[in-house]
Amino acid sequence: MISTLLLAAAPFVAFPAQGAKLPAIDHVYLAGAVAKGDTNVVVNGANVAVYRTGAWVTLIEATEGSNDVSVVSQSGEATNIWFKIAKKPVVDPNAKPAPEKVWKKLDYAKDEAKEPPTNKAPNEVTIVVDAGHGGDDTGAKSPHGFFEKDANLLVAEQLKAALLARGYNVVMTRETDVFIPLYDRPKAAHTNDADAFVSIHHNAPPYDKDPNLLRYHTVYSWNPIGEELATAINAEMAAALGDTLKSNGPMHANFAVTRNPEIPSCLVEVDFVTSPAGEEAIWNAARRRVVAEAIASGIDAWRKGPPERKEK
Repeated sequence: MISTLLLAAAPFVAFPAQGAKLPAIDHVYLAGAVAKGDTNVVVNGANVAVYRTGAWVTLIEATEGSNDVSVVSQSGEATNIWFKIAKKPVVDPNAKPAPEKVWKKLDYAKDEAKEPPTNKAPNEVTIVVDAGHGGDDTGAKSPHGFFEKDANLLVAEQLKAALLARGYNVVMTRETDVFIPLYDRPKAAHTNDADAFVSIHHNAPPYDKDPNLLRYHTVYSWNPIGEELATAINAEMAAALGDTLKSNGPMHANFAVTRNPEIPSCLVEVDFVTSPAGEEAIWNAARRRVVAEAIASGIDAWRKGPPERKEK
C-alpha cells in the first residue's frame, strides 16, 4: 500500500516536469498528490476530484510557448508548474508519405521458431523474465511520483517466485535498479536458450489523453508464436482480475522485445501507473501476487499447449 508518509506530503506534481518540452498538442495531462484528507484540488481555477490516496489527475489546455499552471490544494498548499509546448507542425497535403520504418533485426536470432515445450516438465523449460526500464530509464511516473521501473521489478520478482514454485528455470534480465540496453533484453533469451521471454511493464496514456479514462491490462505480441503465449497469459489475467480491471485482450505491437522470430515473446502491461486507482493497486503486495500467479498460470497453460498443438 502507499505509505502514510507519502500521503501526508505536500502537493506533488508528476507531469509535466519543470521546463519540460512537450509534443505539439493542445492538451496535456497533469497528475499529482495532495495531503491526506484533502478532497479536492484547484487546477487553473477548476476543481479536480481527489482519489482516496490523495492522488489526482486531470487534462488541461496547453498552447504554443510557455504555459503556467496553478495547483492549489484544499489545505491551501500550492504548486506552480511551468512547461513549454511546441508549435503544431503544418501538414502538407501534397507531401510524400514517410518511408516505412525499417526495424532492426535481432542479429542473434534464427528466422525459424524453436519447437514449443509442449507438455515438457517445468524443470525442462526456461523462462526469461524482463523487468522493463531501470536505472536512469524510469518509465512512467505515478501521481505520487513512484516510478514504473520499480513497479515492473516488484511484479517481475513476484513472477520469478511463482515460476520457481512451479518448477521452472527462471532467468531475470535485471534484479536491481540498473539500466539494461533495449536489445540486450531479448538477447538474454538466446544466451540462456530460453523457451519464452516475458517483459513486465505498466502503462501510461499519450500526453494528450485523459488518464481518468484509460485503465486496463493487456499483453502485446508480434508474431504467431508470441501471440499464443500472450493469449494464454491475458486469459489468466482476465480471469484473476475479474471486474476489478478491464482486459483489453491480447494486442499486437512491433516492440524490440516482442519481434523475436525464434523465441515466443510478449510484453505484459499490468495496469496504468498514471491512474490513481491503478497506482493504489500496483503498490498493493497482495494484488501483485495475484497478477504474478496469473501470469505464471498463463505460462503453464501455454506450455501444455492448445489442442491443435498437442495433436501435431
